[in-house]
Amino acid sequence: MLFTLLGNLYMKTLLAALVHQIVDAGKDRGMDQKTLVQKAGLSASTLSKLKQADDVRLSTLERLANVVGLRVSLSPNDPVLEKLLDRTLFTDPE
Repeated sequence: MLFTLLGNLYMKTLLAALVHQIVDAGKDRGMDQKTLVQKAGLSASTLSKLKQADDVRLSTLERLANVVGLRVSLSPNDPVLEKLLDRTLFTDPE
């Protein structure tokens, strides 16, 4: 049970961080939260639920991210693989 609680807490923290990044990207582009949700076709209550990581759907995150020019994706948790995918593995550091 403790493992489940910790897993849920981790997921909520991760999802809340994603929403925060999307909202911040909107601010950087001159959008307040009201404008962000309107452009995504969502309600303010939906954004509130997203911020609390309550009933989050990937499609909703994608809609918000698209409005601010971002996309939701997974990235490798391995620095070597990440450099390989970024095509920077064999480049000289500056």
